[in-house]
Amino acid sequence: MKKLLIFILLAASPAFAGRIDEIVIMTTESVEETLDLWNADKTYEITYQDFTTPDQGFDLAVKTKLNVKNVRESQNQEWTCVTQFVKTPRFFDVSKTDCK
Repeated sequence: MKKLLIFILLAASPAFAGRIDEIVIMTTESVEETLDLWNADKTYEITYQDFTTPDQGFDLAVKTKLNVKNVRESQNQEWTCVTQFVKTPRFFDVSKTDCK
């Protein structure tokens, strides 16, 4: 019985890690879109990313801190973004991303 439980836990770990990776990708893409980081004049570096308490009416939230450099103007700006998710029958969907 112990071997079965250990097998189940080990088998579930990669699946859970894969889901976390999906959340990270979805969060990063939403931040990129919100801050228009697909613009060739901008580069960025994420300095912090972790789960945070979601706002009322949301199921999951991720806080992202990043430094954005405008290459053309040689300006740096620090941003803190919070991406809110809602649970769907299959997984989660990004609902909104607010950056300050």
